[in-house]
Amino acid sequence: MTNLRSFFAVLVLGISPSARAQVQNFLVNPNADEGTKSWRAFGDATVETCSNGSPCFVLRNQGYFIQDVNVPEDAVGQYALLVGRATGEHLPLDGSITGRPYLYGYMMNAGDPSGGRIYAYLQGQQMSGSGGTSGQWETLYGVFKIPLGTARIRFFLQQAACKGNPHNAAVARFDELALYILPDAATAGAFVGDARF
Repeated sequence: MTNLRSFFAVLVLGISPSARAQVQNFLVNPNADEGTKSWRAFGDATVETCSNGSPCFVLRNQGYFIQDVNVPEDAVGQYALLVGRATGEHLPLDGSITGRPYLYGYMMNAGDPSGGRIYAYLQGQQMSGSGGTSGQWETLYGVFKIPLGTARIRFFLQQAACKGNPHNAAVARFDELALYILPDAATAGAFVGDARF
């Protein structure tokens, strides 16, 4: 499995020094090194040892994880890049989306973790697993402009669901997660475009 942290560290070297100084991963515990710390787990959501011997986030039966990330006031008008590695196992053979790993998110106002106003739903782009070879890791990502009023981004790890198609044994695994805030579309495009996803 490609080490996404090292990859992005190298990739950032090709970006201007002023942009480089602003790049940080806003997620806490993005690699499950500290178990579920800083993540809220719902349903069948656990941390387990993956095939490379490192911990990873694991979902079954529509379980999910979320982490709320407070963003700086000057983030409005900039771009959020949600990115991570994921794999699906025991996915349905009929080609449905059920059980596939996917990233999801909200742009929200500040407030209580149990509620808040949602300004944007972060979905589409390359946020969903392809449902390819079982156990094959792939990079999921999406780039979204941060709207006025946003004070936090809710980052989800989920399994896709198709009405009438049960999850059964489907498993979704996630690792090497990141949430970057980038100053403009060109910089966000450099992160995504240069990666040759």
